[in-house]
Amino acid sequence: MNDLKGISMVWLSETDLTNLNAGEGESNYIDVKKYKKDGTEYPYVSGQAMRFYLREAIRRNLSEDEYMCVPDDKGETCGDISKCINCDLFGFMTTVKGKGAITRVSPVKVSPAIGLFSFDENSNVDFLTRRHRITESSKMEGDIVNVEVGTNIYKDGISIDLLRVGSEEIIDEDNRTVKIEPKIDKNIINSRIQKVIEGIGFLSDYSKQARLLTDFTPDAIAISFQNRYSHRLQKLFELNEEGKLNTERFKQILDEVEEYSDQIFFGIISGLLNKEDEKFVKDVFKEKGIEVKTPKEALDDAALSLTTKPE
Repeated sequence: MNDLKGISMVWLSETDLTNLNAGEGESNYIDVKKYKKDGTEYPYVSGQAMRFYLREAIRRNLSEDEYMCVPDDKGETCGDISKCINCDLFGFMTTVKGKGAITRVSPVKVSPAIGLFSFDENSNVDFLTRRHRITESSKMEGDIVNVEVGTNIYKDGISIDLLRVGSEEIIDEDNRTVKIEPKIDKNIINSRIQKVIEGIGFLSDYSKQARLLTDFTPDAIAISFQNRYSHRLQKLFELNEEGKLNTERFKQILDEVEEYSDQIFFGIISGLLNKEDEKFVKDVFKEKGIEVKTPKEALDDAALSLTTKPE
């Protein structure tokens, strides 16, 4: 495990009718964030929102002796990576009087969650009433609000730069070199990485869930423990508008990533892919000697493999 340089994860999640991350609509119209591809609109959830969901999933499962600071009214965090899981894993920029700004780049990279099916074919408008005024006649009045909602399969992923978790970059100005220097115990570093992996299985706190509750945790997930730092695994899943998996691309990416991976974990639930594609995926992993489990089991196995064994 000492030779590992990165952990890459990519997953698919199918949602019910919901609005996970609102866009910039008018005051009485709450739209879904969208991107365009070949002139067609698709929904997405911003990387900033995904980072928030992951941070809160980790925060919900802290023990009494673990600490994650909360940003102050200026958005600044404590900056103590040895003590604070938040500042270590997700980076920060804080000002120090007389010194300027101190910046830490996040070792945990988070992608936006990309909807794979066009929005027009999988959307609707939900109507709600905001009751917030009492008139002179003592009647409660409110506004009619239109909320865009949709179903989709989203692709999302994260990458963890293992060398920088719990460590700082020390710059040697004379020799013009950079050294990565650990600041905390290896067991604590592994515990923090485990929390990221486990947090993926407990994502929640996304927007509009009071009346648009859905599950956004992985329905299919691939996890690679890599001796080279690479984001290549993020291209593993490609579905067309009919939900057909690009099987050739799936095998090409997996073969490539396997060359520099110490371990690969994979989990999937039935019904996400069509039967032909699901069989293909399971056969590919069987040929490689990798057991296909559920997403929860794959995440649990990946987290458990980080446990430091005594010498």
